[in-house]
Amino acid sequence: MTLFAHRFAAISKARSPLCLGLDPSAELLAGWGLTQDAAGLEAFCARVLEAAGDLVGVVKPQAGFFERFGAAGMVELARAIGQAQAQGALCLLDAKRGDVPGTMEGYAQALVGPGGFAAVAATLNPYLGFDSLAPAFARAQAYDAALFVVVRSSNPGGRDLQAARHTDGRAVAERLADQIAAHNAQARPVLGAVIGATLQAQETGLLERLGEALVLAPGVGAQGATMAQVGERFAAVRGRVLPSVSRDILRAGPDVASLRAAILRYRDEAWDACGA
Repeated sequence: MTLFAHRFAAISKARSPLCLGLDPSAELLAGWGLTQDAAGLEAFCARVLEAAGDLVGVVKPQAGFFERFGAAGMVELARAIGQAQAQGALCLLDAKRGDVPGTMEGYAQALVGPGGFAAVAATLNPYLGFDSLAPAFARAQAYDAALFVVVRSSNPGGRDLQAARHTDGRAVAERLADQIAAHNAQARPVLGAVIGATLQAQETGLLERLGEALVLAPGVGAQGATMAQVGERFAAVRGRVLPSVSRDILRAGPDVASLRAAILRYRDEAWDACGA
């Protein structure tokens, strides 16, 4: 992959491969006693990022939890990305955008590179066609960003579509993995995959189809996967997997010390299970 992969390789050794989800949901804001508005977002993100400090290598804001407050929420999203990156973390914007090429050009400019939110990585949804994402691929190549394409999600409802078979016998998820590997082999390798940490043992062959791509593995903690399971089932991509934890850490708040303790626990588990 590009500069992002090299930066991740270095930061995962220094801070562990842990990817911290920044998810200011209505449930968490209420649990922390914060208001359901942009001010609540700002206070939430400030505390999480204070706790993260120099411990976390990758921070993953979930765009939907910011967008629900409209323009004011988008301002807070930009602020959070800027702060995370100022603290030395890589910021992976979880927006799962995917559209026809003309519209995708606009999304690409918003997600990565200068002029938009300026994250160094983002997630994409390929279900309007893998080729329709080409404008985002080109922008990532231009700005040394990374793009993680949803291949096999952690939510159970997505599996019906992702396990459906093409006429050549490959599952949708398998074909997407093959397309990622083929793209990375033919051009500057900017593509990674989103494969849920809830991946079953019999599905691990999917990882072997990805070549040298990075893998974002959401779903550790609240969605049922453990870090040890990620280490076992994602062994084929050890050193290239970003195990992501959100609610299981964030529910330790609002106390910064408690958040930091939760981050430290998962940081050490990620090092043991997924470190290079």
